[in-house]
Amino acid sequence: MKIMALSVLAVALLGATTAPHSKDITIVVNGQSVVTRAPDVATVSLGIVTVNDVAQNATSDNNRRYEDLRTRLHSLGIPDSSIRTVSFNVNYVAPEPQLPLSERPRSGYTVSRQIEVRATNLESVGTIIDQAVAANATDINNISYSISNERAVYAQALGSAVADAQRQAKAMASAANLRILRIAAMQSGYFAQPVIMRAAAVRRDGGPLPVPTQISPSNIDVHANVTVTYVVGP
Repeated sequence: MKIMALSVLAVALLGATTAPHSKDITIVVNGQSVVTRAPDVATVSLGIVTVNDVAQNATSDNNRRYEDLRTRLHSLGIPDSSIRTVSFNVNYVAPEPQLPLSERPRSGYTVSRQIEVRATNLESVGTIIDQAVAANATDINNISYSISNERAVYAQALGSAVADAQRQAKAMASAANLRILRIAAMQSGYFAQPVIMRAAAVRRDGGPLPVPTQISPSNIDVHANVTVTYVVGP
């Protein structure tokens, strides 16, 4: 089971709080909660790298492969709004004749395009990869999974974490023959970390027809935590 860890990045005050006075008796507790959800969004990261001694030829080859990929993705019902070029670079590698032939890097112009494809039909992820290979993409970098209503799921986990903190505070106060008077402060924060599945570079060897790619994502655990300061008294 993969985990989406939600921990402190930014601190937010929850609800009305009152700073404790110097003579107040306080207890501080950490409440925690986990909510499990299946992901409903997949992002496939692809790469197209082309090399040629002529810059225009390298660029044209890259553009041709990208247009082929777009056409194939459109046939799967994926619109242009879900196909995003995140980087496009052209670099020149000079020849190095002084090196042994087996150690010389490929010289010429290298065009690198990195693409992200967003899909809400998770069953189509394997087909997206197969169509990318058919369009002569050179890299399948990774597949990440996330939850579209992440904030709502986190809010649910956060509410349970507050309830957990309250149970702990009541138990501590009762054991000390005290009772909770009020909340002095509450703090919480988070960051979202999607489930990421790594993939390798694509290799095409002209062999038999490939077996269709199957990708099965894991559930995501949404973790929330809060720190609550309670003022207690007799």
